Amino acid sequence: MSMTFAELVGRIAEIGVDFRASRDHNEIVVAVPTQNYVDPHDGERSMLLHVMLQEEGRMLRICVPEVYAVNAFTNRGAMCEAMLAANWRVRVTSYVLDESDGEVRVVCDLPLEDGAVTSAQISRMLTLVAWTVDQFDPVIRKAGADGTVDFAEIDEKVRKESPEPRRRKSRSRRERRERADRNQAAGGVEGLRKLLEEHGL
Repeated sequence: MSMTFAELVGRIAEIGVDFRASRDHNEIVVAVPTQNYVDPHDGERSMLLHVMLQEEGRMLRICVPEVYAVNAFTNRGAMCEAMLAANWRVRVTSYVLDESDGEVRVVCDLPLEDGAVTSAQISRMLTLVAWTVDQFDPVIRKAGADGTVDFAEIDEKVRKESPEPRRRKSRSRRERRERADRNQAAGGVEGLRKLLEEHGL
């Protein structure tokens, strides 16, 4: 059974955030204050997170629409590079570009299928989406304005707050070769498939 809109409203209410629910649009809008990001529509340091049930309640999306309009920036290539680099640094959330009109959104999708999401999961997703938009805003705006892509300051800040690496470093050539050798010795993809079948997986 998929999640209902009433269940989603209940989970959001449990978190204790300010929100507005619209059954007609099947979405909930949560207002969040920001430190860096300024809403382009009203000039306020805030953003609106849209929480939506999609695919008849089998998919949950949290999205900040119209974060940027890339057409308003002179260095669009550098800006897109910065957004891709930001995607590499974060979990769950992503910058996405609608190439038809230049709108940039930040989204977080969670497949629910026949399950339901908890208030703790929604809270974590809301936090990650808001953090992503707010923390990377100075870097992305600078990239769009003057073509400079520089994450040094924010990387250092994240390292101080969380010493664990957020992403695994790329494998060295030697590690890739050793892994390929192990895969070949194991029989490659077919060998893995047989092994899984033998164990009933």
